[in-house]
Amino acid sequence: MNLGRVAEIWRYPVNGLQGEKLAESRVLSTGISGDHLYVLRDVKSNRVLDPKSHPFSWGESLGHPTMLELGARLSGEPDGEHEVRIGTPEAEICTTKDPNASRLVGESLGGEVELVRYPRIVESWVRSGRTLHLLTTASLEAMSRAYPGGDFGVRRFRPNIVVATQPDLEGYVEDGWVGRELDLGSLRLRVEKPNVRCKVTTMRQPGIVEDALILQTIQSVHGSNLGVMCTALSEGVLRVGDPVSLA
Repeated sequence: MNLGRVAEIWRYPVNGLQGEKLAESRVLSTGISGDHLYVLRDVKSNRVLDPKSHPFSWGESLGHPTMLELGARLSGEPDGEHEVRIGTPEAEICTTKDPNASRLVGESLGGEVELVRYPRIVESWVRSGRTLHLLTTASLEAMSRAYPGGDFGVRRFRPNIVVATQPDLEGYVEDGWVGRELDLGSLRLRVEKPNVRCKVTTMRQPGIVEDALILQTIQSVHGSNLGVMCTALSEGVLRVGDPVSLA
């Protein structure tokens, strides 16, 4: 059954920062190559920073909402020669090749932090079936109808894959894919579970206003769920425009 096409691919090289929109990406058993490659660690508490403090399977995080003001872009191969550029929409702050990167990012955030690789995050997501976050345009349109004044732009929800669904598919269509397999081009994914949303969906980001009604709407009309979490059953290259179908 033809469901639509891959409309957007997103990667977040530094946990909690803005991500980058890609035309194509390698997909591994651990998810999008280079996704959540680095974290920012608060030096005083020795906790990983996240926009919202939360107990994760990899440890307790320390909430730092202004992280969402910064973005990260990766060039090169994550397991080889590479560089991550960190900055605001207006200016670059540093790169991972800069020996002063941790200090410069810390000054921007107003604290003492360390920029480090932290594979425990991805390892925990592999175990829990959360390596790829998939969201459909049908679901976003359904939410927009429920709250016409809300901004349900993709960046607010931080997906890895956005599927532009066929016009005849309406509502929260990905709910019906849980437990099933999808083909995206040459890749095959298994849809593991609905994605339970949190306060991050309401928070201010560059070009996105703070809006508590976003999460309230998701909670009231769809039981706090929006989008699904998936695992990759095969590895390969995912491209914008790839057809999406039920396996």
